[in-house]
Amino acid sequence: RSLSLDIIAEAVVEIGFSEASITAVAKQLGVVHGALYRYIGDRNGMMAAAVEKATSEFRWPELSGDWKAVLLDESAAWWEFCGKHPGFVGELASVGMSPSMRRRTLEVSLHLHSCGLSALDSIMALDLVMDTIHDIFNRSKQRERVIQQILQLPQEEAAGYLDGLPDGIIEVIINALIGDPWPWFVNKLELFIDGIEHRLSLAGTA
Repeated sequence: RSLSLDIIAEAVVEIGFSEASITAVAKQLGVVHGALYRYIGDRNGMMAAAVEKATSEFRWPELSGDWKAVLLDESAAWWEFCGKHPGFVGELASVGMSPSMRRRTLEVSLHLHSCGLSALDSIMALDLVMDTIHDIFNRSKQRERVIQQILQLPQEEAAGYLDGLPDGIIEVIINALIGDPWPWFVNKLELFIDGIEHRLSLAGTA
């Protein structure tokens, strides 16, 4: 069958970043794996093309509203994207941001700046969002292991760790360890947003 870099990248996205070896992609396309190298150069070339394809075809939210709404919308979109593409975050360490990712981050940063954030805060806000989300998804397997370890603890041993702690602290610890990570992330983001609002208020009174 005919091959192209785009066809190969599409196969990677279909298989999933976490499962897409050169052998697996070749099998998916019905070719010998050596046939891929003419188009991809090496595995990183293949994954870089797949990162670009996935990010360029994703439907990112419209950039409208104030800076808080944009940060929340962009966070939700990145969360959805990373959930849709397991293993994507791990590949970024090897292949870096795609052209589509760079364009999107620049567009969002410029919009945040137009909403009143300083140039530094505009870039740092988006950088924090992406870094935090990527870190959460990159450590998803580690988190699963921690949850299993906690669930397997004898009741008396688990109670010993929590003995003497206020109920509110216990609830927060349990939610952080085994709860849905999205609300935990949103709480972090809201804390960060509060910090930006405080900085803006100080600038307004200077």
